[in-house]
Amino acid sequence: MENDLEPVHYSVLYREIISFFLSVFDKDRELLFLDGTAGEGGHSLLLLEQFPNSKLVLVDRDSVMLSRAQTRLSAYSSRVIPIEANFSDLDSEFLNGFGVSNPPDGILLDLGISTFHLLHAGRGFSFRENEPLDMRLSSSGGISAEDVINTYPEKALSKIFYEYGEERWTKKIVEAILERRRHSRIGYSGDLAQLVSRVIPRKFWPPGRHPATRVFQALRIEVNQELLHIEIGVKKLLDLVAKGGLLQVISFHSLEDRIIKNLFRDYARGGEAKLLTKKPVLPSDAETKENPASRSAKLRVIHKSLPTDTEEEEEDEEE
Repeated sequence: MENDLEPVHYSVLYREIISFFLSVFDKDRELLFLDGTAGEGGHSLLLLEQFPNSKLVLVDRDSVMLSRAQTRLSAYSSRVIPIEANFSDLDSEFLNGFGVSNPPDGILLDLGISTFHLLHAGRGFSFRENEPLDMRLSSSGGISAEDVINTYPEKALSKIFYEYGEERWTKKIVEAILERRRHSRIGYSGDLAQLVSRVIPRKFWPPGRHPATRVFQALRIEVNQELLHIEIGVKKLLDLVAKGGLLQVISFHSLEDRIIKNLFRDYARGGEAKLLTKKPVLPSDAETKENPASRSAKLRVIHKSLPTDTEEEEEDEEE
């Protein structure tokens, strides 16, 4: 590969991810990888290039993203098995239905939202454009962000913003939303972003971030039930990954990372796996300069094999 693993588009922590896989697997082995959050296929492309005899199960809940990833990986189509699904659906019985009978040797989850969703999906993920407040990652329907903003009662909205967004201005934001929807429906991302910006005094805006970032994060988590899917999905993938295999997960905020940390720790304590990351791996300074969006990424890795010693893994410090 040209330029030593340089991707066509940026894939977060790609050097570290490939390094962990290479530390366990011979690159010429016939392996089965599973990318449970394909996005635009950046990480999958790296895996197919670095492991030339491997096959890869390509999974995404969004049919648009899955199609984009397949196009990007078209040169390797004979080695790719595409599946439109949420990674929380994946177990051996589900994969058998798609002709995948062997457990994956390596599994990767990147829980971050793609640049395409933020800039081009037109579903209201970003406050940079005035788009319909949708935020659904799946094409199979379900409640939209517009429904949440305009129909959830005060307590439910407050719970979402405080717990999922860790937003300190929750009370005033919810009051402003309730007042606004007495007169008109909030239907566009730009309208919601402006409302939040007016509520939070400028001196309290987070440096380098839009003041509505936490509210938008909270809405996306609620609409797509992201934390529930992480809890269910990572448990399934810990059971699914082959003996001797690796499960790697990238998260982007503390709520996600806490779930992954606890699930990995508990699984390792059962004696069936060893943590390769007692603390999460963070992007290098060079990576964050190259791609500022990677600054909040955290990578945790677990090896599905018996630990080499009997010492209990140390507790991670809270980030």
